[in-house]
Amino acid sequence: MTTNRRSAQLLVASRTALTEAIARHMPAGAYRDFVAWAFSARNPRQQEFLQATGVVQLINMNTTLLSGLVSDDRWPAMLRYASLMNAYQVLEVISDNLAIGLGRSALDAPDLQRRTLVSTVNRAMIETLTPGRRTPAVLLLAGQAHEAARQTSGFHQSLAADKHTSVAEEYALFLQAQGKPAPPLEELEYGLWPALVANVETCRELIEAMGGTATLGMLRQGLMDRYRSVDRTLYAENLSRLELASLGAHTILVAPTLAFLVGALAEKVHGLSGYQQNIKNGLVPDVLADAALLVRLQNDIGTRLLRMAPPQQAVTLQRARGSDTTAGVESLLHHGDDPTFTRLHKDLVNGESNVALWHARRADSPDDQWLALADSLAYYAGLYAQHSARLTAGLATLDERLGDRRPSTAIERLVRFHERMYAHRHTETFGEYAI
Repeated sequence: MTTNRRSAQLLVASRTALTEAIARHMPAGAYRDFVAWAFSARNPRQQEFLQATGVVQLINMNTTLLSGLVSDDRWPAMLRYASLMNAYQVLEVISDNLAIGLGRSALDAPDLQRRTLVSTVNRAMIETLTPGRRTPAVLLLAGQAHEAARQTSGFHQSLAADKHTSVAEEYALFLQAQGKPAPPLEELEYGLWPALVANVETCRELIEAMGGTATLGMLRQGLMDRYRSVDRTLYAENLSRLELASLGAHTILVAPTLAFLVGALAEKVHGLSGYQQNIKNGLVPDVLADAALLVRLQNDIGTRLLRMAPPQQAVTLQRARGSDTTAGVESLLHHGDDPTFTRLHKDLVNGESNVALWHARRADSPDDQWLALADSLAYYAGLYAQHSARLTAGLATLDERLGDRRPSTAIERLVRFHERMYAHRHTETFGEYAI
């Protein structure tokens, strides 16, 4: 079966999984009707919407990871697991986007309310992931969380606000052509609460899908660590660079994604002997932790800066700062077209959390800001080199112990996929996020 054919199947299966998750888990209403339509073939701008919501990039990542690793007869089983993970990740993007703007050091009243909403969603996720807990998400996110969500623009809290608005306007035209009344645009823009509910319930499905495997505990822990670490990052006042790296490796979805996909590949689809033991002895969790840290650093800093030696980084920063000694690191906003600074630029524009900007944002003077940024870049470049070597060694050990290269190949491919992606401008199609 060709790669292009499998990619097409992944897209169809992922759209189906999303549609089913929307139908099963989203409370009824105008927002649910809108997103169900937006993901369907009835939407003339479906491809644009799939791009804006991350579906297309997820399919690219899936195809890269799984190419040549699954035989034709076992591909349908792998397809079900990959599409479920994609459905969760698309919904997770909506929840994750609530934190856009919260990486700034000074927050206003709406920011603080939104931060509380993010924290409530995190607690709902942790409750759902706790063994034996079955409280429905509609109850976990009722009351204050519901009200806060109704005051939050789901369109504005995204990296593609204009695209979401234009698709909503297209939906209104579709309904009018059917002779049906269109809901007010504001009802769709401020109607994201059902998506938060569906996100929590789809996360519950991920856990249920891994029942009976050694992967289950690792997946559950990775997801719980993510939601706890997001809160720690948003509320902490003082963090070391090492703590930021550790929290960042948890908050990005790399380890849970790999745990789920590689676990499905190794335990559910191929039944690789020895994989469970290498989870229990710590090798697989160590390898996934290294992969997560590398992708976090790629995501925040960009591949080009990470590969520079500290002296080269210093020269590059000095050139970016120019001769204006009053300019702080916000002057990097003028370098959006430079792929070297594209990741820093994106997070400055959107006020997103970023390990390299964390201390610079809190420094008192422009000189201190640039010094903090230079120190962070040098520190994280060293950490990147160290953990790149650790990952290479860990994957080689995993190959040797399993006698099978499929798990290590998938893990390495995910890291290299993001390494290539984050070398591009974030405004380019290939430079958009995947995790």
